Amino acid sequence: MNYKKIAGYLVLFLAFVGLARAGLDIYSDFARGGNSNAEAVTTGEAWPPEGTGELVIYFFEGNTPCSVCDKIRGMTLDMVKSDPEQLSPFSFRDVNVEEKGNEKYVLELGLFSTSVVLAQESGGKIYRWKNLTGVWDLAADPGAFRDYMLREIDSFLSEGGTR
Repeated sequence: MNYKKIAGYLVLFLAFVGLARAGLDIYSDFARGGNSNAEAVTTGEAWPPEGTGELVIYFFEGNTPCSVCDKIRGMTLDMVKSDPEQLSPFSFRDVNVEEKGNEKYVLELGLFSTSVVLAQESGGKIYRWKNLTGVWDLAADPGAFRDYMLREIDSFLSEGGTR
């Protein structure tokens, strides 16, 4: 009996099973419209139905350890806690996009990595958002990071008429 040949066939069989399973997962995701059974997080409407809605600073991350991500999260939280005058209209939400049901954020907001997103929402629907991609370039400079965040927050508030 040739053990190498048997081991080779076993590896091929397991690879085929894995490929078939992945294909079924992809097919079922497409069959459900790409969002599993989750309700949409964004809406096509320009404004919340009542008032200005809630302003949120989202921090989206996954399960993979990342020291830069931890630093961005820490600086964002420090800002929220240390500057209540400027950031009082905002709440902070930490979302793990790898947890079941949170993949909708990646799909609808076009996220591709750890992200800080400013959002305006009402009734669980996001009406307006801005992904602050510049946080990655400024993660090593807390002063520049803070200035960038405050500029973007001010711009977000003035563009939406929420100030």
